[in-house]
Amino acid sequence: MAHSNTTGGDNNEKVNLRLPTDFLADMDERWQEDGYDSRSEFMREGLRDAVYGTRLSRRALEDLAESERQFAEGKTVNAEQARERFGTDSDE
Repeated sequence: MAHSNTTGGDNNEKVNLRLPTDFLADMDERWQEDGYDSRSEFMREGLRDAVYGTRLSRRALEDLAESERQFAEGKTVNAEQARERFGTDSDE
């Protein structure tokens, strides 16, 4: 899929956006911590991710959250333990 140029140039349109003051302060802190050159650059990247980024289904996100919970609780096994549990060889 071809992506539009979102980094600048003559074909840009200015957009006005109202945000809560506290949210804007948090965003300003974040873009500076993350090493962006400007608030606009930070926002463009976020918008690019929202428009062009990989999308996960609600189910996939729930499964990821469950996996993280299991990992935090120590309910995971390593590859060797999984092979033993399911009776498979590492060569398969």
